[in-house]
Amino acid sequence: MKKRVDLRLWHEGCWMLALTREHPGAELIVTDICSDGTDILATVVVLGDGEVDLETVEAAASASGAVRSCDVLEAGAERVRIHVRYDASASIYGAIVRSSLTPVGEIRIADDSERWTLLADGASIGASMAELEEVADVDVRRVVDYEPESPVAADLVDEIREELSPRQTRYLLSAFEEGYYGWPREVSAKELAEKHDVSGPTALEHLRKGEATVLQEILALVEERERRGSVDAF
Repeated sequence: MKKRVDLRLWHEGCWMLALTREHPGAELIVTDICSDGTDILATVVVLGDGEVDLETVEAAASASGAVRSCDVLEAGAERVRIHVRYDASASIYGAIVRSSLTPVGEIRIADDSERWTLLADGASIGASMAELEEVADVDVRRVVDYEPESPVAADLVDEIREELSPRQTRYLLSAFEEGYYGWPREVSAKELAEKHDVSGPTALEHLRKGEATVLQEILALVEERERRGSVDAF
């Protein structure tokens, strides 16, 4: 079965990583990428945190020794979209493809690291990752079964269930069913604790940890879609 691999990596000689080191508030989002065997061609959206001069970042990209050409496709106060052609040796793209890994979705470069989503053959994923680790520092964040027909919502629920402990799940569902999250609340944390025959602090601990897990997963998806929407707005 195919696996979806979310990872963060760093490698030598990448002009995009160098750009985020020089401009810490900048983020680069690669929306399209391909290779002609010698050069890499990519469409890149440059975003800033409000304190970054995007024209300066774009000029720095154009001046990079690895970049052969840089054309501004669209420019705005909050983002700039460029098309770049650059030396393939300054990219990890070739190594990823040679490792039998298939890039899917956007590539995000920020804080001196790259974030990729890849498809891998489950039977050879270990060998593929070992080959990639020969040329890059790799931090695998998540490996899940790739199910293209599954809706995103179902995937998110599965991911949340995997992160929650059985006790956290039980307490969260009990709190939901009893009206703890209603307004006004129909039950107090103390009453929930009594129902489960535990102390108030113990009940709150399970609730708070479970709530943090759910919020982190959901807000990460919201943030990703917000950023994607800002890119698609072009």
